[in-house]
Amino acid sequence: MTVKKISSPSMPSCAGRALRSSLLACALAAAAPAFAAAVDKAEIDRPGGSDNRVVGRYQGSVLYLYGDTALGKVNILSAKGGKPVLLSVEGKVANRMYVAPKGASPLEVYRNYRDALTKAGFEPIYACELTACDKDGTQPMMSDRPREAVWVKSSAQADSLFNSGNQPDFSYYSGRRSGPDGITYVSIGIAGGGSFDGRVRQFIQVAEPSTTQLGKVKVDAKAIEAGLKRDGKMALYGVNFDTNKALLRDDSAAQLTEMAAVLKAAPALKVFIVGHTDNQGEFGANTTLSQKRAEAVVAALSGKYGIAPTRLIARGVANLAPVSANDNEDGRAKNRRVEMVVR
Repeated sequence: MTVKKISSPSMPSCAGRALRSSLLACALAAAAPAFAAAVDKAEIDRPGGSDNRVVGRYQGSVLYLYGDTALGKVNILSAKGGKPVLLSVEGKVANRMYVAPKGASPLEVYRNYRDALTKAGFEPIYACELTACDKDGTQPMMSDRPREAVWVKSSAQADSLFNSGNQPDFSYYSGRRSGPDGITYVSIGIAGGGSFDGRVRQFIQVAEPSTTQLGKVKVDAKAIEAGLKRDGKMALYGVNFDTNKALLRDDSAAQLTEMAAVLKAAPALKVFIVGHTDNQGEFGANTTLSQKRAEAVVAALSGKYGIAPTRLIARGVANLAPVSANDNEDGRAKNRRVEMVVR
């Protein structure tokens, strides 16, 4: 990628300063407006940004804007009856806006992306080129997508990328690729004309498989007590173990404290501590693992928190009692849990 050199502006206000650090700070402050102007003109990449690992850039393009979300939902276009419809997908979302080099045509840029995605194993969900997109009314359906995206900085250029759906030379592609962790989705909108001296603008969204990391919120004693009275049991996701291990992690302490508080407040209460796993791996191994995890919780409650061992019975049931489907990682995360069950 060719980056135009930014000439150093004059810095009269720095004259006479003795300290090297002061001179450096002054130089950076004076250069900032020119640097920002270069970004706004898409002459250099947006500071701090980089290409997404799934989809890179058209050769010679400049990264104008970027934004990432650990877990979010985005709307891409799918097909129903041959026509575009909105499809909501969830995952780790990467938003990128690029500006192509001068001389690149919108159709050339679009077909390069589509060819690269095909070679990378993506199958199209919906795709159209130029007049076919006009006929399907595709671009108006994309006009809000950049405005809904998460960016590191607000930008009128990004918000109006597809304007009201009337930008010239518009093409669109959405595709999916299955992998061991789930489905990755890609959505690409290409438009010519408009800002940046008519250079081709590229809006790319990638949604990779991601899950909610459970166990970051403890269930307090009042909620545990209410759950036990209401349902006779309470699922606790704040009791944490590393994968395939039965050693309690340090971040389980807060949840164990609340469990102990419930038991201390009701001296007559006796409970099963039940370990659950997802369906990954052999059932026998999961049964053993879930039993050892339940025993680790009992040992902690009795040894560290002073709960009489006779009030606690550990049981491991592997994946015999799921609370969600095991065919996706979010469901499996919900199934990996420890429960208190009234005896």
